[in-house]
Amino acid sequence: MGAWTFTHFYQIAPTLLVSGILSVLAAKALGKCHVSKKYIPLKVIAVLLIVLEAAKQINAVGTDGTYDLYALPFHYCSLFLYLLPLHAFYRGKHRHIVDAATFGCLASLTMLMLLMPAVIYSEESIKGFFMSFGDFHTVIFHHLVILYFMLTVTLKLYELRTVHDLAVISVFLTVYVSIATILSYSLKVNFHNLYRCNIAFIEEMRLAVIARIGMWGSVFYVGILFILTILFAYASYFLARLVIKTLGAARKMN
Repeated sequence: MGAWTFTHFYQIAPTLLVSGILSVLAAKALGKCHVSKKYIPLKVIAVLLIVLEAAKQINAVGTDGTYDLYALPFHYCSLFLYLLPLHAFYRGKHRHIVDAATFGCLASLTMLMLLMPAVIYSEESIKGFFMSFGDFHTVIFHHLVILYFMLTVTLKLYELRTVHDLAVISVFLTVYVSIATILSYSLKVNFHNLYRCNIAFIEEMRLAVIARIGMWGSVFYVGILFILTILFAYASYFLARLVIKTLGAARKMN
């Protein structure tokens, strides 16, 4: 599996362009409104994701009554089913924790979509968009999440506190990877690529290491993936922070 295909480019480029335009228009329309009104489009997206997930869970039950365990909401992108409703609706004293974890995960998905979209969903999912609910769900879900991130940025619904944010992201992702690892190996389901890697050359290396040192090869692989998950979130956070500051400086100059 490669990072990009022409099919991904033809689908992702115009979709991101439309999402960007919608985000800018939303910022112009709601920019001077009370913050509660700015959260309305985010609330709509959060509810849509929950509705789509409910439909996905129903669809995961086959005609023979068996359930597809891969549909369980423990993938990395499934985190948005929990984070986005909290981010959109929760106003309690722990909001700063929700905001930091949400911003870090949103930035990570957006950066991965720009770098390696084929890891997120396949070329076949794009081609089957209008023919399969599963393909429709996986494509529309991820782009709704990215639209949510763009709206968060253009509507300025964030507060960057770098040291605090990185600490929250570290703890949050540590807990997630720990839970996902236990579930991946107990259920033999590939959550977050922990059970096997869908990038072919990495999977070959993983299998070679396991063949050489046994179960410690799996431990080594999970450990590396855990570290990379957090480092990628850090890199995505700082890149998003840089973009926000650059855009802010550009607006001031104008």
